[in-house]
Amino acid sequence: MPRSHKPAAKSMLRAVVDTNLFVRGLLKGPVTLPLIQAWKASDFQLVTSEQMLVELFEVLSRPKFARYFTQDDARALGDLIYERAEVVQPVSHVTLCRDPKDDMFLDAAIAGRAHYLVSGDNDLKGDDALIAKMKHEYNVQIVGVPEFLRQLETQR
Repeated sequence: MPRSHKPAAKSMLRAVVDTNLFVRGLLKGPVTLPLIQAWKASDFQLVTSEQMLVELFEVLSRPKFARYFTQDDARALGDLIYERAEVVQPVSHVTLCRDPKDDMFLDAAIAGRAHYLVSGDNDLKGDDALIAKMKHEYNVQIVGVPEFLRQLETQR
């Protein structure tokens, strides 16, 4: 699949989206579907990493999801991500999150100079010390979907 490494225009918000939100989006979740639609409408620049994409495609290929969406749906999402997202290669690794598996989202946000890390995971958005550190040291705000969608509205 082709990969876009072209940085977005300066004025566009840049965001790392937790892979679980893409899964929920394919499941047509009422909270996450507007987020996916906003990205497809180019309302923000998606920033991701190879490590995040490996996780996403592994999860999407699980048999338990076969009754909700087809592998063609998952492949179409993957093609769109590779076509339109900025895929970054983190050069450093932080160990800030309670769950070490979530540090990859922080790494991508830092490497991609994202303004936001959008997640539904309380290990990320419920950790006040982590939120403060990411905002203060890396200028990355960790938010849930509703907060991010409100921010997109104010940018329009």
